[in-house]
Amino acid sequence: MIKLWAVGNPGNLAMMYMTALQLQQRLGMGRISNVSIPLFDIHHPDLKPEGHGLHNRLTTNNLQNGYVPLRGLAHAAEQSAPSFISLEGYSQHLANFPPRSDFDYERLFPPLESAEGGSDDELVINIRGSEILTGLHADYVLLPPEFYQYLIELTGKKPVFYGQLDPSPYLQELKERFPQATFIPSRGVAQDFDYLRKSRHIVPSLSTFSWLACWLSEARTIHFPIAGVLNPQQHTLSMLLPLDDPRYRFYEFPLYYSLPVAQYRDYLDPVRTNWAPVTPSTVKARLPSSPQHIDDQILAFSPWDYLHMHPEKDAFYRSYGDVGLYNDFMNDDLLCGRAGFTLDRAYYARLNVGAALAVARGEYSSLEEHYYRVGQYGGLSKRP
Repeated sequence: MIKLWAVGNPGNLAMMYMTALQLQQRLGMGRISNVSIPLFDIHHPDLKPEGHGLHNRLTTNNLQNGYVPLRGLAHAAEQSAPSFISLEGYSQHLANFPPRSDFDYERLFPPLESAEGGSDDELVINIRGSEILTGLHADYVLLPPEFYQYLIELTGKKPVFYGQLDPSPYLQELKERFPQATFIPSRGVAQDFDYLRKSRHIVPSLSTFSWLACWLSEARTIHFPIAGVLNPQQHTLSMLLPLDDPRYRFYEFPLYYSLPVAQYRDYLDPVRTNWAPVTPSTVKARLPSSPQHIDDQILAFSPWDYLHMHPEKDAFYRSYGDVGLYNDFMNDDLLCGRAGFTLDRAYYARLNVGAALAVARGEYSSLEEHYYRVGQYGGLSKRP
């Protein structure tokens, strides 16, 4: 069983569910539990797990930019035979989701047959208001009207402001600045999602709901603001930048943080013109290192070595077995940079001079890193 810690809006829930589906595919089994997304008629009851399970804890997930080590979890499950796997974070990392190219998202998230979308001569600008206007979360910020002005002039499209158009000083500024624009208030969750999904040229709002609708769309261009909750340098709990998707155009913003809408100019004025277009390659160079090596470390983990490195965990092992040791490593030692295996460094360096030279050159931080990234897949021995 794959149990989800499923809370939040439809966008958040869908990302957790997509992650569970990819894990299910890797495992080749596993009933999904505890998720309900009425928007897409998805309902999986909350089943009570029994026995001992593997956990991707919320704190662990947050410290890994939302990344779930699906390959590592599948390996740990194969080695330790847990009764269930529990995904307890928001799982907001693009690498967690089945690729659009080989997954039937139309079947999973069926669009409304009656829904319309923005036409090819329109630029649909999604606006999120509601609780965002209260300054509820510092990373949920408004975007400057100057940004929208730039995109309207760049594309030559007719602007359509769509979404939560709650009365506010910010909305008033938009209406005064763009008197010829079309303003369409929310028509409900389902209609809003599909209007974005069926539009041809989109500017998402800073929300997972808007992100998902754009990502699932067949839009020709998606003008993506790397700002607030969609900036992994600011909102470090996620990484949702589709840098290899040719539909996307990226715009880099400074870090800035929200206030209640009555004070929106206090935080928006300093960034009104302090943003710029940016290439995907430039963004990639600035991002934190890829989390893919988390999986390598889990695959290199040895319960036998771990127990001998930590004899104080013997009682813990007797209670929970290998499942407990995998949990302890994945949610504790791995986060602290400690290896889950022992390596005879002198032996490894002597037999693998190329590895020793690569570490000396700074290509790897240690011989242990070389082993879990390279050596284990090449069949190299850790010790005599």
